[in-house]
Amino acid sequence: MNKPLLIIILPIVSWLLASSVVDENVKQDGLFIMLLAASFWFSQVIHISITALLIPVLAVILGVFDVKSAMAHFAHPIIFLFMGGFALAAALKQHDLDQWLAQRFVKQARGNGVLVCLMMFLVTAFLSMWISNTATVAMMLPIALGLLSALSVQRDNSTYVFVLLGIAYSASIGGIATLVGSPPNAIAGAALGLSFSEWMAIGLPVTLVFLPLMWVLLFVVLKPNVKALAQPHETISIQWTRQRVVTVIIFLITACMWMLGSELKPLIGIEQSYDAWVALSAIILLHVTGCLSFETFEKQTQWSVLLLFGGGLCLSGVLTETGSNEFLANLIASALNDMPTMLMLIALSLFIIFMTEISSNTALAALMVPTFIGISEAMGLSPTASASMVAVAASCAFMLPVATPPNAIVYGSGYVSQSQMIQMGFVLNILAAILVPLIVF
Repeated sequence: MNKPLLIIILPIVSWLLASSVVDENVKQDGLFIMLLAASFWFSQVIHISITALLIPVLAVILGVFDVKSAMAHFAHPIIFLFMGGFALAAALKQHDLDQWLAQRFVKQARGNGVLVCLMMFLVTAFLSMWISNTATVAMMLPIALGLLSALSVQRDNSTYVFVLLGIAYSASIGGIATLVGSPPNAIAGAALGLSFSEWMAIGLPVTLVFLPLMWVLLFVVLKPNVKALAQPHETISIQWTRQRVVTVIIFLITACMWMLGSELKPLIGIEQSYDAWVALSAIILLHVTGCLSFETFEKQTQWSVLLLFGGGLCLSGVLTETGSNEFLANLIASALNDMPTMLMLIALSLFIIFMTEISSNTALAALMVPTFIGISEAMGLSPTASASMVAVAASCAFMLPVATPPNAIVYGSGYVSQSQMIQMGFVLNILAAILVPLIVF
């Protein structure tokens, strides 16, 4: 079917579906925007970033938000955290430090390509247990790209996809392990009154089981040329100029400030959006010290990804404002009430995972955790297990760039297409939907 026809048909089908499911106009509007955005994203009938811009336009037309409220999502602090990650990557690339760091990995792995990848994935997962997965991927991406720079993008595309998706997915899965690893964990922990160790008893087993399964699945499906990773075509020998030294110092300070956020926030006097403040500070320091020109920053920043994530945040706000999230949760819960328990849990997990593909996992968890605590007893389930499952599942969206910051960052590198992410992510979503209830319950 050609694109012009789809652009006409998909809005009509989305509106009819929304109208048939619910009678209330407000909820209809939320469901319509969600269905239309999802259908445009999955079909790629228009560029996914243009679809992201369509969301606030529709939200204003349908009266969900005024213009100011709709546009505010594009100034969310996480947008600036993304921007800082792009700036760090651009600075390291400009001074060949990304390739130099990649060669340190190869040297430590003693020429073993598999070990190089495992080291990168393990470091990514471990860091994500303690700091923002966005910040983690922002730090690891330039190192990965430096490692991959010795390979041909065309001939070794599967290797590029393996490494980059491996980093994104390792960050998401690693963040499940601790209470501070991902916002949904903290939301569930606060609602249930769980301590740090009590959450680890739930989240760490999921990480330990899912992480190696993800690595094996990527390796088997993509068949990467990992041997080539340990054999760069040329050795990078760099002179430690003042700008290179300063770039490394700024990178390390930024990474340390992200990792030590809980200790530094009270000292600096910043309660909210600390990571974004650090990212903006890094951008300014890189520029005023001459380590990153504005022209390079402008060229290397993936502005389409920033638009994409702003649209995703706006969609999440639409679903919350219209009550569509809660309506869908109750609809699914009542429909599955007569199912065998484990089958019902898998279906609920699937629902959370696929909802997270098109909305913020933090906003989704904030709405769904109390909702599922409230309805769990009526469904014969443990409130603790139900809320924990919701929080864990909310970190397991692997299909779309808009789903999570790690997905968006590696998509923004330009080496992973949306279709490749959808193909791998769909399988991982199904695997997660089965594993999460089995482990949590």
